[in-house]
Amino acid sequence: MSYHVTLAEIESYLRKAARASGLEWGLAEEAGKAARWLAAFDLPGPETMLAHLQNLAGKDYAAFIPRCDLEPWQAHGGWLCPIVTGAALADRSAAMLDGNELRLGKTAYPILLAATLGQAARFHRCAFTTHWPGLRLDCFGNGLSIEGDRDSLLLAEVDRVSCCKSDATAPQQLASTRAYNIDEDVFKGIEALAFETYAPATEESRAGAGAGLTDND
Repeated sequence: MSYHVTLAEIESYLRKAARASGLEWGLAEEAGKAARWLAAFDLPGPETMLAHLQNLAGKDYAAFIPRCDLEPWQAHGGWLCPIVTGAALADRSAAMLDGNELRLGKTAYPILLAATLGQAARFHRCAFTTHWPGLRLDCFGNGLSIEGDRDSLLLAEVDRVSCCKSDATAPQQLASTRAYNIDEDVFKGIEALAFETYAPATEESRAGAGAGLTDND
C-alpha cells in the first residue's frame, strides 16, 4: 500500500524528522528541502533521507561534518553526512563556478547532494554536476539529467564523489508539482520520527487547553 502525499508534506515531515535525529534546525530545513527536491523528480528522496536519518540515530552528527581543508574532504566519523556536506558545497559554489572541482571522500547516500547542487544552480543560473563511479547527475535550477547506472542512485555509501560546474545545456527532465507516492511503511517511519519533535503532554499543558480550571462563561 502507498500514500499519495504532497511535496509540501514531504518537506515538512522530513524537516521535523531530521530535527528529531539531532540536526540543528537550519540543517533540518535543508534535509526537508533535499527530500522534496528529489521527490519532485520522482526519485527516492524521502526514502533515502529516512534511511540516512536512521543511520545517524544515536550518533553525533558533528562527527560527519566535512574537513574541507583536506583533499578529498573527509570526516573523522568515517563518512561524510550529505546534509552537512551539501551545505558546505553550497557555501563553496562560487569556487565551482571558477572551474574548481570539489572532491569528497567516503560519502553516505550521495544522491542527497544533488538537491543542494540543484538549489545552487537555481541561484547561480547555471548547472552543476555531481558524479561517482558509474553515475553522473547534472543538476539545473529546475531540471535534472542522469547518465549511467541508475541503481547507483540508491547506494548507501560511495568512496569518492566529485562536484563541479556542468557543461550540460539542457536537462532531461523538469521538476513536477505533482504529489509523490510513498510506501506506507516508509511514510509511517518518517511520521514516527517527526512526531518525536513534539513535547510530551504534561498536567500543566493539558490544563492550559480549552477553558482549563477557570470557566469564564
